[in-house]
Amino acid sequence: MRHVVIIGFESAGLTAASAARKTDRTARITVIERRSYAVYHPCGIPFAIGGEVPDIGRLVEPASPLENVDVRTATEAIALDVRNRTVEVSAIRARRPESLEYDALVLATGSYAFKPPIPGIDLGNVHSVKTIEDGQAIISALRRAKRAAVIGAGPIGIETAAALRERGLDVTIVEALPSVLPGMLDPDMADLVAKLLRGKGIDILCGQVVQEIRGDERVRSIVAGGQELPVDLVIIATGVKPEVQLAREAGIELGESGGIRVDKYLRTSAADVYAAGDCAESFCLITKRPILSQLATTAIRMGKVAGTNAAGGEAIFEGTLNTVVTCAYGLEVASTGPTTHSAREAGIDPITGRIRAMNRPRYYPGAKPIVVKLLVEPSEHRIIGGQVLSTEGTAERINLLALAIKKGMTVEELAQIEYCYAPPVSDCIEPLVVAAEAILRKL
Repeated sequence: MRHVVIIGFESAGLTAASAARKTDRTARITVIERRSYAVYHPCGIPFAIGGEVPDIGRLVEPASPLENVDVRTATEAIALDVRNRTVEVSAIRARRPESLEYDALVLATGSYAFKPPIPGIDLGNVHSVKTIEDGQAIISALRRAKRAAVIGAGPIGIETAAALRERGLDVTIVEALPSVLPGMLDPDMADLVAKLLRGKGIDILCGQVVQEIRGDERVRSIVAGGQELPVDLVIIATGVKPEVQLAREAGIELGESGGIRVDKYLRTSAADVYAAGDCAESFCLITKRPILSQLATTAIRMGKVAGTNAAGGEAIFEGTLNTVVTCAYGLEVASTGPTTHSAREAGIDPITGRIRAMNRPRYYPGAKPIVVKLLVEPSEHRIIGGQVLSTEGTAERINLLALAIKKGMTVEELAQIEYCYAPPVSDCIEPLVVAAEAILRKL
């Protein structure tokens, strides 16, 4: 009987266990998870902070959703011997570690919140937004907090800033790069998001770094851009790093991105050891460059491949476009593929087109603007990226663009797509088509 061991039980580990069970009904599957609970939903934490999710406890699943899988919570993998195919695990209440033999192993160790080396970052009321415990601590701090600083303007930073503002706090976002959501949007699109946030009373400092967090036991101010700002709550939203210590100590190769190097089958450099999720290196479908794609959706797709192959099947991971969506104050912000900056870094100088249309006919109640930007490779006219902002329908359109990109669709073909129309639902000309025609005029 094949024994598949999976280390980590978030999106990648959960999906890997499910895929392994579907691939081999007789396999023995053991999951090792250091948390005391099986599954939780970290992407919901900002919305629990803001109160849209009224109880943060709802983000924790009461039990493992999988049958016939041995899920060992409150247990940590402390050493991996890839030569002898054993992993040493230690349960919190166990007297001594246990050695598990495996036929195949999936590393789904995830990521940890990155804390930049800022003096004072360990003061009280300085929090990350990664775990349920982080979210609970922030919610508890809201009772006394009046002024907050959010360091980092990625999706989590934007969502958390909006949540804190909705809770009545004065909020300042500090972003080291020149615009908000720099990994998702070109600056012209990001400016629209920043304008919305500023209109809601959120201060934004882009192109600035936090030099110091000041206080005694608890934070009382930050120093950014040469000025001191009084705050009593600081949120660190500077991203996450792959959790690779176990792999590194076992001699498993890491990639140039810092994640575990894998091939298209998600095999690592060690025999019968696979990696998936935030800890694993992916690659961009457009630029072909190694990247980290630390999204739940990527982790799920990687988990399916790693779990299938660990159980004796054969599946391929095709890479990623980093298709992502976030929202604040009713504005949905979505993107897929590289930004103009990252495309140019990879040697592609895309033709871009941005249009502003309506998501319904102007005469129909509830019609709202929608802004679409397309990026097109100039020689073959293939679509390589897209960015969409609106109050609704952005996720559906960006998903369609992601499919179009994966299938190699040209901008001419996108302009010819068939679409539906009804005044309560959509305008008579699909905004993606309007954007495609705008680029065709340039071509």
